[in-house]
Amino acid sequence: MTDRIRITLAALILALAVPGAALAISAREFATDANLVAGAAGDPGRGGTLLPPGMEADGPADAYNFEFAQLTPAMEDETPAPPQPPYDGPVDDAYGAYQRGLVDAAYEAAMARAGRGDPRAETLIAELVERKLIAEGRAGEPGDWYRMAADSQAPFALNRYGMYLLGSDDEVEQGKGRDLVRQAAEAGDPIAAFNHATLLVQETPGAEGLELALPWFEQAAEADVADAQYALSQIYRALDGLPAEKRALWRYWLRRAANGEHDTAQLELALDLINGTEMPRDISEGAEWMHRAALAGNPAAASRLAYLYLNGIGTPVDEQSAAVFYLSARTVGLRDDAMEDMLASLSPEALERARLRSRAIALRY
Repeated sequence: MTDRIRITLAALILALAVPGAALAISAREFATDANLVAGAAGDPGRGGTLLPPGMEADGPADAYNFEFAQLTPAMEDETPAPPQPPYDGPVDDAYGAYQRGLVDAAYEAAMARAGRGDPRAETLIAELVERKLIAEGRAGEPGDWYRMAADSQAPFALNRYGMYLLGSDDEVEQGKGRDLVRQAAEAGDPIAAFNHATLLVQETPGAEGLELALPWFEQAAEADVADAQYALSQIYRALDGLPAEKRALWRYWLRRAANGEHDTAQLELALDLINGTEMPRDISEGAEWMHRAALAGNPAAASRLAYLYLNGIGTPVDEQSAAVFYLSARTVGLRDDAMEDMLASLSPEALERARLRSRAIALRY
């Protein structure tokens, strides 16, 4: 069970009610949304082709229009993201073992602490059971563990139990889940604040829902929830009626989300930089962000990065790297005739090297 909600791209576009202004919380949903997949093949709209058909890569700077909507006049990006301090808090041995793939060690460490009423340990056991990483019957039902953790009233545990109940088919249980998420948000849990905001957007379409959700997105974004930072950048960029000082901060939050490894934010920042959309054009930096998003597993970024490599946009021409990232994008159905021709021109040895590198990248995420 994830600790946060993923919003569909379509739902948030409807919430914004701004034509062409795409808001996506889930990087994967953004990357594989039908409109964007079509856009990669040349359809107009936000996130379309890198260059118009037949346009040469060495054309005038204004040719690099990736078809993002112009919402406000271009202005200097004067709000760079702050450096992130190193983590120096306590280390959780059970979660540490879990993150290293040592499931049995994680379970034993968590069980020892669960006996003392530790809500974090109880939540971890619930997750292990729910993901079927523990043999059936060994540790009971996940809902029982989530409920025990929530009995502590720890905000993170309330959120996790609420998320579990939201996955139920029972409307009464779903209602309890929404209440628990709200309680956790009100108690200051940043992930719960993001989830509560998301639920408000889902339940109240249009600008009204976004206005209700905005303080909760802001709370979560300030606490470094990258999903919320990206959502906030999109709301500040596109929602009518916001104060000018908030609208001016959309670039700041987009960079914060990108620096927080939100691959959709990285993709959008790359597109804006290459286009010079509402920020100074910097094709080289845009290519770097595109590369980062592609390495994070965003297939739309991989498709666009392949085009950059093939045409030498912001990077030296490199057909081998173009093949690597195009093969990554092609695994989710993003195909392009020019790229197919490029693959066909490679020697069998070069094509095999590209396939091996593409598989190695896929193992990263």
